[in-house]
Amino acid sequence: MKIAFAWKWWAWKTTISSLVIDRISKKYKTLALDLDSNVNLATSLWFENIEQLITFWTKKEEVMNYTWSTKMSDWENRVYLPTNTDWFYDYESDFINKYSISSENIKLMSLGFIEDEKRGIESMCDYYEMSKVFMNHINLKNDQFLIADLAAWVEMISRATVMSFDLIFVITDANFKNIKVAKQILNWLELIWFSKEEIIIIPNKYIDKEDLSSIKNEFDWYNLIDWMEFDSEIYDLDSKKQLFLSKSKQLDDVIENIVSNILKFKNSSNSRIIERIKKMDEKKQNFLK
Repeated sequence: MKIAFAWKWWAWKTTISSLVIDRISKKYKTLALDLDSNVNLATSLWFENIEQLITFWTKKEEVMNYTWSTKMSDWENRVYLPTNTDWFYDYESDFINKYSISSENIKLMSLGFIEDEKRGIESMCDYYEMSKVFMNHINLKNDQFLIADLAAWVEMISRATVMSFDLIFVITDANFKNIKVAKQILNWLELIWFSKEEIIIIPNKYIDKEDLSSIKNEFDWYNLIDWMEFDSEIYDLDSKKQLFLSKSKQLDDVIENIVSNILKFKNSSNSRIIERIKKMDEKKQNFLK
C-alpha cells in the first residue's frame, strides 16, 4: 500500500508522517520516501546513520532505463503504465538497498535536492518526473508499505507525482492560507482521478473548537480525522528533538486513529492505481493530438 502526506508550510506534515511510519513499521515493512528537498524525514525518524544516506535524485537516467520508460527528454512518448512486470522495483531491490538507510523495519530513501552550484540553473522538474516513474514501478507485497513525505504546496500533486498511490492525507490548520492551499491540493487530486474515499483530511494545530469547526465546515464532504489542538508541550518536545511515541497519550491516541484508518482502508478497498495511470496516459495522448 502506498500513502502520501501533503501540506502547506509548517503544518507538521513531516512530524505526523514520521510518527505514522514509526507506528506502521512495528508490524509492517515500510519504505519511507522523503520527496521534500528539505530532507527532514530522516531526522524526524531519529536515524543514527543519516550521513550514510545517498540521495537518488542524480539517478534519473538509470531509473528511466531500468523501467523502460524512455529517456528523460522524450516525455511525449512516455507511457506511465508499467508494461513489463520484470522491471519493477521491490522492497529488496538492489537499487532501493543501495540508496536507502535502514533501521529495524524501515528503509528510508530521499530524493534530495539540487547541488548548490546548480541552483538557479537546474530545476527539480526532471527529478519529480523521475520520482513519478520510480513510484509507478514499485511493487509491494501485502505486508509492505510505502509512505511518502511530499514537497510542500501543490507542486508534486500538480505534476501527478502521486498517481500510483492508494491514499493521500492532506493536513491543514484553520489559517485561511492553509485552507486555500489544501483546497488546491484537493482540486488537483480530483483532476488525476482520486476519489473522495482515497483522500483524508487531518485538521491540525487548531486553537479551539471554533477553529476545528471552521476546518470541518470547509471540508465536510471528505473523510476527516481529528488530529489535535495546538499543544505547547508537544511543540516543545518536537523543537527539542524529543518527540517520540509514548511521550504523550493524546499524541499516541491520534496516531493510532490515523493508522487504524489506514489499515481499515487497506483491508476494505481494491486498488485503483492501474485505472488511474491508464487514464493519465490517455489524457496525455489526447493532449498531444
